[in-house]
Amino acid sequence: MHSLTAVCIVTTAASASGQAIQLFGPVNVRTSTQGTGYGESANTFNSTILNLSCPASPQGKISSSSDGTGNVLVDNFISLGVGEASPVDICQGGTVEGDGQQNCFNSTYKDEASNGTLPSPDPDNFVSTGGVPAIDISSYLSSGTSQVQINLTDTGGYLASSTLYLVTNCSSSGVSGPGLVTGNPIPSSNPTSQQLAQNYTFNSANNQQVQFTYDLTVAQNAGTLSIPNQSTPSTGDTLLNPANFSSKYLAGTSFATASCLLHTGETQNGSPACKLYTLTCQIGSNPSQAGALCPTSQQRNEVFQEVFDGPGFTLPDISGTNGLTYHQGVAFIEANEKWVGGSCSFDSASGIANLLCPQNILTSFSGPGAYRSGGSGQSPNSDFITVAPVPEDLTTVKVAGATQQNGYWVNTHSPTVNFVSTPPAVASSNNFVPAPIESLTYGISPASSVPQPPAPIAGDTPLPNTGACPAPGGSAPANVFTPPAQSVSVSTDGQYLLHYYAQDCAGTQELKFSQDGSGNWSTTFYTYPINVDTVAPVVATGPTLSPAPSTNYGVANSYLVGQTVTANYSCTDDRSGVVKCGTSTFAPGTLSTGNLSSPVSTSTAGSQTFTVTAQDAAGNTATPVSVTYQVVQAPPVNLSILKVAPATVKQNAQMTYVLTAGNLGKQTAEAVVVTDPLPVGVTYVKATAQQLVCSNGKCSNPASCSFASKTVTCTTPSMTLLTPMLVEIVVSVQASSGTKIKNTATVTSANPEGNGYPQSTATTTVK
Repeated sequence: MHSLTAVCIVTTAASASGQAIQLFGPVNVRTSTQGTGYGESANTFNSTILNLSCPASPQGKISSSSDGTGNVLVDNFISLGVGEASPVDICQGGTVEGDGQQNCFNSTYKDEASNGTLPSPDPDNFVSTGGVPAIDISSYLSSGTSQVQINLTDTGGYLASSTLYLVTNCSSSGVSGPGLVTGNPIPSSNPTSQQLAQNYTFNSANNQQVQFTYDLTVAQNAGTLSIPNQSTPSTGDTLLNPANFSSKYLAGTSFATASCLLHTGETQNGSPACKLYTLTCQIGSNPSQAGALCPTSQQRNEVFQEVFDGPGFTLPDISGTNGLTYHQGVAFIEANEKWVGGSCSFDSASGIANLLCPQNILTSFSGPGAYRSGGSGQSPNSDFITVAPVPEDLTTVKVAGATQQNGYWVNTHSPTVNFVSTPPAVASSNNFVPAPIESLTYGISPASSVPQPPAPIAGDTPLPNTGACPAPGGSAPANVFTPPAQSVSVSTDGQYLLHYYAQDCAGTQELKFSQDGSGNWSTTFYTYPINVDTVAPVVATGPTLSPAPSTNYGVANSYLVGQTVTANYSCTDDRSGVVKCGTSTFAPGTLSTGNLSSPVSTSTAGSQTFTVTAQDAAGNTATPVSVTYQVVQAPPVNLSILKVAPATVKQNAQMTYVLTAGNLGKQTAEAVVVTDPLPVGVTYVKATAQQLVCSNGKCSNPASCSFASKTVTCTTPSMTLLTPMLVEIVVSVQASSGTKIKNTATVTSANPEGNGYPQSTATTTVK
């Protein structure tokens, strides 16, 4: 047997008449529904309403082939209605029954069907021998726009139809409900994949797709499906007016802020309209199709899907009345069959009789080209509509130790996670009523392999909100759901993503609907990073002291008090990155710091230790590495300085300060510094320092001067009684006449000062 594809519009390489519009796919031969007969007892099993625009001389043929030449086989006949004209039976050339009814099959088919000798259930396999010639309907068509309704009608005995095309020079602008597509029976044992997954196509033209899918494959493979023998699903479609849809259907529900999504291929007065599908089932030839007659599953794994083309739309975040901002998504609403809006309830014999109605069964959405609303449910015989936007629950996640600032790193394989899910609280003129939160589900996976909807995902953990959901027709407060703290587990260090979603009692899942730069939609789970690093960072090099320690006044491995010393070192980490190494800080992800330098304290005499520690973004701490050194207090010295300057100087002339610094004691002075802040009224020209130091017959001048921040600084490594330092500082004088310029110089060293004269002042008068 074949699955049924029907009511589709496809332009092909057709005959001279123009395009070929596929009307229906094959309906396999089966016994007629009980009670089917002539007149009012006739049974319409396929129907469509086409919106056509025809030229001045319209042409049209109904054929089983797209070239307009194939025979037609329908058991019993085709009814055609154009505009306001009464429908007529257009079959000709076949057998005649009852009160002169023309059938769309010949005596060969009739005999073989009666004798049970048909070559196969599929009429397309014997349409050439059992059908009638292609049917010309040109005389029924008129120029301009009109609606053409085509029904396939059964009057008893057997029911069947071949594939049917309308080959015409008219063009189609879409279809209008109501329409009906009858599927093929599903046996209770060993059903084929084609029988389990059936498509109900109402329009398949480019950019006009309108299709409903009923797929029981997942449920059958899971062993949860129960199929009444020879259950035959059928799908009817109803055109919905978008102008009054929300107020009529959604008022007082958790979908009250939504609108139905427009379908380009479903039109009302030439404009895109919305679509409602009604899925029902018939058991064998029993005429009843109401109630819980379709296959049922013990789990929510029967797949329903709508495919349609439509205008673009957005899903903006919505501000809540509680100060929160909620995300919004798409809903594929399921309600009881023949739902006319407002409150509803599912059939008491179905597996979903205890659920709130309507339910949102959507678990994935994509598009455009075309949009696909997909979801899973149980026990159909239901109505289905795609709507948007729908406010979702808002879940916040906190992981102990993981923050955005530290790159979401933790140092445990069992981090603790806290969830808080808040139902939407939004204002609506359509009486929005949030559904209570039924559950929250989460799971963790490597960041490179996050699972995608639909749920459930193997290994995920559901957290039920016990007692939250009211009975059908009842109400319950939609409170914040705060489940107990959860401990998630990962086996190895690495980067992970926690995926999660809350689900309310109306079936709406907290899913992330994303639209890329090209306008394409996709559905994913919301995620929260959990990055695990349990390996401590390492002080990779150092610390190494610079300059290296020496022997000072008989103390090995030492420095003098006040001596400038730095430590050089570096740190590395294998995963989350060093955030602290010694005195330096870094952003997460820094795997190697490179060489670092820090000042080493020499302010206090005695044994000292310099230690380098490191920490990574996950909070792991390195084993500290230390270096020990001695600090020696040098003996005191008697430093003296004499500053000489001219008594007078002319304005705008230059003058020279002469400074003599000496050591009047027996102890060598280390790291000698002469400092001379220049007074106001003079400008620095140059400075020189002279010191004669001889050793082993060679003499040198180790002294030097520099100038910065209006201060002259002259230094020498050491000074003894025999190695004084002479400094000359040349300045230009700008001070006004009569100004007395005072200049004070100071000499210091690394040694403590004794009884010298370390400061000297000279005064000059400007003429």
